[in-house]
Amino acid sequence: MQTSGAKLKVGESRNQCQACKQYFNSNAAFELHRIGEHGVDRRCMTVDEMKGRGMAINHAGYWITKLFTRKFKDE
Repeated sequence: MQTSGAKLKVGESRNQCQACKQYFNSNAAFELHRIGEHGVDRRCMTVDEMKGRGMAINHAGYWITKLFTRKFKDE
């Protein structure tokens, strides 16, 4: 699986999964990508599964829980 190549800095909540090597913008995004029961069938979602759940890679190269869209007053 290809990673985004994002850089991690000490003190950030961003992280890299040691199983699939993907980078995540938050602990929430990291936890969302892990599925299954602990000790039984726990695994990482595939890229297609993450996209299917609405997750996306942000401009900095990190997976996020979902893309935010702005709604303007006239829409």
